[in-house]
Amino acid sequence: MIAGPDLVESTVEPHEFLEFLGGRLSRRFVRSDADVQRRLEARHSGTDPDGRYRVNEFFCYADTWQYAMRSLAAGADAILMDLRSFSPANQGCLYELEQLLVSVSLDRIVFLIDDSTDHAFLERALQNAWQQVRQDSPNRRIASPEVRLVHTRAQKSVDINGLLKLLLAQFSPSPAASGASA
Repeated sequence: MIAGPDLVESTVEPHEFLEFLGGRLSRRFVRSDADVQRRLEARHSGTDPDGRYRVNEFFCYADTWQYAMRSLAAGADAILMDLRSFSPANQGCLYELEQLLVSVSLDRIVFLIDDSTDHAFLERALQNAWQQVRQDSPNRRIASPEVRLVHTRAQKSVDINGLLKLLLAQFSPSPAASGASA
């Protein structure tokens, strides 16, 4: 998870709150591209004893979040981008969307939208981003490129089980690919 100073208030956990009170929260912020690399190498990527995966947090400043986003996306098996409430005001999301289309295969990306998403703006943003896709992009090889949009109802909670099933179906290796046999 990448969070900037604007999101820290809503994502702070108890141990981070104690660091804040002690004046040590700034240590959690990524300060440079080299710092991003060190944190990527040090992050926990396996499962915990209970079978769950940890959330690795990257608190970033305005000059480090873009490199962190690109680095995390490059190494991800699957990407779920939340575009609920997406509008022209979300320039950071627009940057991320463009970077994903340029560097990550569409079959690894799912976009979450709802009724609050500015659908016309999203369509224009996707079309504009597609114009930026370089010839060496993995998406240039796709004969009929399509983005996967999962639409949720704004008044209801997200169907987490349904979303997880979609992600697992799209991103889990087939038995043949993983070397498993029947």
